[in-house]
Amino acid sequence: MTLNLLDEIGNWNSQLFRELKGRLKIGNIAIASALSICGQLLLFMSFQAQIPVAPEAGKYTDPIHSRFCTEFDKINYSTKCIKDAAGNFAINWQSWWLEIFVYLSIFSAIVLFVAGAYMLVSDLDKEERRGTLNFIRLSPQSATTIFTGKILGVPILLYLAGILAVPLHLYSGLTAQIPLHYILCFYLAIAASCALFYSGAMLFGLTTSWLGGFQPWLAATAVLFYITVAFNMPSSNNAFDLVTFLSPAAVLKLSAVRAIGPVTEDRYYELNWLVRSFDRVQCFGLPVGATLALGTALTVLICAMGTYWMWQGWQRRFPNPSATVLSKRQSYLLVLCGQPILLGFALQSKIAEGENLTALSLLNLFLFAGLIAALTPERQALFDWARYRKQILPSSQKLWRRYAILDLIWSEKSPAEIAIGINLLISTLILTAWMLDFRVLCFMILVANFILIYAAAAQLFLFLKSRNQAIWAVCAVGCAICLPPIVLSMLSLSAHENPLIWMLSVFPGFDSWSAINSVPATTIFLSMLGQWTVLVLLNLKLTWQLKLAGESASKALLKA
Repeated sequence: MTLNLLDEIGNWNSQLFRELKGRLKIGNIAIASALSICGQLLLFMSFQAQIPVAPEAGKYTDPIHSRFCTEFDKINYSTKCIKDAAGNFAINWQSWWLEIFVYLSIFSAIVLFVAGAYMLVSDLDKEERRGTLNFIRLSPQSATTIFTGKILGVPILLYLAGILAVPLHLYSGLTAQIPLHYILCFYLAIAASCALFYSGAMLFGLTTSWLGGFQPWLAATAVLFYITVAFNMPSSNNAFDLVTFLSPAAVLKLSAVRAIGPVTEDRYYELNWLVRSFDRVQCFGLPVGATLALGTALTVLICAMGTYWMWQGWQRRFPNPSATVLSKRQSYLLVLCGQPILLGFALQSKIAEGENLTALSLLNLFLFAGLIAALTPERQALFDWARYRKQILPSSQKLWRRYAILDLIWSEKSPAEIAIGINLLISTLILTAWMLDFRVLCFMILVANFILIYAAAAQLFLFLKSRNQAIWAVCAVGCAICLPPIVLSMLSLSAHENPLIWMLSVFPGFDSWSAINSVPATTIFLSMLGQWTVLVLLNLKLTWQLKLAGESASKALLKA
C-alpha cells in the first residue's frame, strides 16, 4: 500500500517522490518521532515542576506566591496560594494548561520555521555544489512542480514531528477553554506562514549561491530573529503591527485573549506580555485584533500574497539563473498590492506622528531593499543591454521602445533605478494621500532619496569587474544604512542638536523625524540638495560606465 501511494505521488510530482524516497526511512522517522515526543514530555514536566506543593501542617508560615494559584495579592501584585478543604493548594488549571498551549505553539512554530528554512536552503546548496540542480533544470518538470516538491518533501520529517505534537496541543487548548475553531484557525495560520517562510527560503537559497555554506545559517538566523520579534512584540498601534500578521503570532494572541478574558487589576497572568493591547489592533478601522475571522483572514491574505510573489520570483529565476528575480512590471504590481496593507495598519494613529512615520519608513526600507536586490541586473546582462539594446528588442516593440527612458521603465536588463523611482512614487502617492502635511512630505522625499542612492550604489558595485560583485554591493548598502547612525551616536551627535548632518547621512527612519520637525524649511532643502548631488554623481558614473560598455570592442581598440 505504501509503494502504491509513493507511485501515485511519483506520477503526480516526481520531485516530491524523489524527496520522500530519500528521507522517509525507518531510522529518520524514529529519530524525528522520538525528538518530538521527548520535547513535549520535557515541556510538560517543566510545567508540572512549577506547580506549588503545600507544605506539611504547621510549617505553612510565610505566604507562598505562584502564578498558578488563585488568590490575588494586591500588595505584591501576584497570586497567593491558599489551601482547599483537602489541605492542598488551589491551582488555576486553566492558566496552567493555557501556558502549556502557548509555549507549545511558540516552540512548534520556531522549530517548523527555523529548521524548515535551514533544511530547504541547505538542500538547495547541496544540489548546487553537486551539480544536480542543473540536471533538474534540464528535466521536463516545470518550475512550479519542482518548487512544490521541494517544499512538501524536504521538511517532511518536520511535518511528522508537528503532527505528533497535535494531540497534546489540542488537549491543552481545549482544557484552557479555547474553542476548537480558534485552534483550527491557528493551524491554518501555521500552514499559511509555513508556505510564506519556506517560499522565501527557497528563493533566498536560489539567489544567494555566492554565500556558499553560510546560506542555511543566515536564513535560519533571520527567520529565528523575525519569529522572536513577532511573538514578543506588543501592539504599537502603528504600521509595525504588520509584523505580527506575517506569522501565526496574531492568531495565537487572539486565542490567548479569548482564554484570558478581560485583564483587570485583580487578575494577574504571566501571559500579559503576549496579549498586551492586541485587542486594539485595527486595519482600515476593522478590529483585526479582536475578531478571530478578521485576524485569521488577514494573516492568510498577507501570507498568501507574499507566497505568490516568492513563487513568481522562483519561476523566473530557476530556469534562468542570470535573470532578475522580478520583472519591472511585476515590481509595480507588488508595490501596488503591498502599500495599501501597510497604510491600513498605519491609519490606527495619526500618520504624522514620529513613531508611525518611523515604522512606515523602516518597513518600506526592507521592502525596497528587497526590490533593489530583485530588480538590479547582473554585470553581464547590463553589459549586453548597453551594447545590443536596439538589436535585442522584439520587432513589435521597436517603435514604442525606441527611446531609452521607455526601455529603462520596462526592460529587464536595463538599470533598475528608474523602476525603483517609479515604485517610490507609487508608494509616496498612496501614503501621502492620507497625510497632507508639508514636513511629512519632506520626510517621505528624504526616504525616497536615500533609497535611490542605495539603488545606484548597488548597481555600481554589481557592475564591477571583480568576482564577488554581489558581496560588495550588499556590504556597501548595508554600511551606508547602518554605519552613519552608529558613528554619529558614538560621537554624541544627536539628531536634535545636529539636524543637517543627520538628514544628510542617516536614513530618516533612525530618529530623523525629530530633526525634520524642528528645523526651518531651508535646512531641509539643503539636505535634499546634498542628497540630490550625491545621486546625480552616482548616476553620472553609471552612465559613463554604460557608455563605455556600449562601445564596440573594435572601437575601444582603435581608441587605445
